[in-house]
Amino acid sequence: MHIDKILINNFKNYKTYKASFIDGINYLFGENGVGKTNLLDAIYYLSLGKSAINTKDDENIRKKQKSFRIEGFYSNSNSYICYYDSNSGKKLFENNNLYKSLKKHIGKIPIVFVKPLDINLLRGFSDSRRKFLDTLISQINIKYLNKLVDYKRTLKQRNVYLKGIQHLRDVDEDIVKTYNEKLIELNFFINNVRNTVIKKLNSNILAVSNKLSREKFSIEYSTNVKSDLSLVDFDKKLESDFYTNKTSIGIHNDDYIFYQDDRLIKRYGSQGQQKIFIISLKICEYLILKENSENNPIILFDDIYHKLDNKRIELLNNYLKEKIFKQIFISDSVHERLDKVKISKDINIIELENEKT
Repeated sequence: MHIDKILINNFKNYKTYKASFIDGINYLFGENGVGKTNLLDAIYYLSLGKSAINTKDDENIRKKQKSFRIEGFYSNSNSYICYYDSNSGKKLFENNNLYKSLKKHIGKIPIVFVKPLDINLLRGFSDSRRKFLDTLISQINIKYLNKLVDYKRTLKQRNVYLKGIQHLRDVDEDIVKTYNEKLIELNFFINNVRNTVIKKLNSNILAVSNKLSREKFSIEYSTNVKSDLSLVDFDKKLESDFYTNKTSIGIHNDDYIFYQDDRLIKRYGSQGQQKIFIISLKICEYLILKENSENNPIILFDDIYHKLDNKRIELLNNYLKEKIFKQIFISDSVHERLDKVKISKDINIIELENEKT
């Protein structure tokens, strides 16, 4: 499945905009600041009901406006509308039918977004890496998404309960036990799924990186959830949990450590090597989505060539031409590359300019 057309109103820098796309390579060209990233983010928004850039929906509304609207038309004859109003909130429609829950939409339009901010997967905190993996898994496993939501709710309830108790001796053991039993069950499920996906990512990334570079990349799953996790483990941590108002055991502490030739890539990898690792990782995300989804994923590459030398760019372009991918979006601002792209007859070129106001 691919997106054929998009209509945008008051989303970020766009007042009114429409564009048509092909099932193949769509090349978005324009100077910095014209809205290439925002157009890609609008496509992403239609897939997951949220921005890949801004965490707050109010930040996606065009200046001096109170709402935005994005509508997409797809090759399976379905249409989707994302509407957000600063007063009434978010609404998502499929063929003009309102979703009662946004979770019902996740996975219907699988998508991967490769963007400059992804460097935070290497340099940022562990929550960004968990979010990456959770977004991937949630698109192919609705049970995982539901369990993850349940886990976060139970974890918050346990922490709030402990925070509301003034003295450790006043903690109700039965209440804490109920939370702990639920968390153990959810930890085992989520940990097992994450383990499986990490193994698949490791398998794929060797093949992908072999096409794009000579580096050997790998991923290590770091967790404090033991295979024999029990109530005893939670009991041992109760005192420290009480004084910190946090639950010290669980998948919310998980991390994923990235290596290049068995050395930490964030420490020893060059900018080009780190960039090609991120691209390889995201392509692996695409391959897993493709293998586990009814519909072919859409893949978005924002400013993909930045910090890559000519050899790596050539390897990447050759790889993208393989029949692995269906619909690709690439944003760029270098005129020399645009001139080369114009020679090709099978690439849809969309040239963006600053909106006249």
